[in-house]
Amino acid sequence: MKSFFRMTLLFAGLAAGIAACGDAGKKKFDKAGDYDQYIISRIGQMQQTLFAVQKTTGSDDTATAGLDRFVHQIDSITTNLKELPDYKGNTSYRDAAIRLAAFYKRSISGSYTEIARVYKEVKDSALADNKVNELIIKLQEEETLADDAFVKEREAFAEKNKLPLDAEPAK
Repeated sequence: MKSFFRMTLLFAGLAAGIAACGDAGKKKFDKAGDYDQYIISRIGQMQQTLFAVQKTTGSDDTATAGLDRFVHQIDSITTNLKELPDYKGNTSYRDAAIRLAAFYKRSISGSYTEIARVYKEVKDSALADNKVNELIIKLQEEETLADDAFVKEREAFAEKNKLPLDAEPAK
C-alpha cells in the first residue's frame, strides 16, 4: 500500500511539473500595444530574412542551396506566431500574421528559388533577366495582396482595441 501511495504521489508530482512547464513558454499580453508590437517585430524579422534572400539570390552558384536556411528562419518565426495566444478572444490578427509568414515561406521556396535557378542555368543574360523580371512582377503582385490582407487585419485589431498605429509595418 505504501508503494502505491508513493507511486501516486510521484505520478501526481510529475504530471504537475509537466503541466507547469507547458504554460511557462506561453506569452501573455495585457495591452493591445504589446501584442501588436510582438507581431510587428516578428514580421520585421521575416522581412529582414527576405532582404537577405534577395541579396543571396543570383549572387553565386550556391544560392539555391543556401535558401533552405532562410526557410528554416521563417519556420521558426512562424512557430512563435502560432504559439501566440488570442488577444481577448480574437485570433484574426495573429492568423493574418501567420498567413503572411506562409507567403514569405512560399516566396522563398518558389519565386526566389526559381530566380536563383534561372541565374544559375540560363547562360543568355538578356533571357535570364527577362525571365527574372517576369517572376519579380508576379511576386510583387502576390506580395501586395498578402501585405494588404495583413494590414487590413492589423487596422481592424487597432480599431477594436483603440490602438493608435504610429509605426506601419515595412513593405
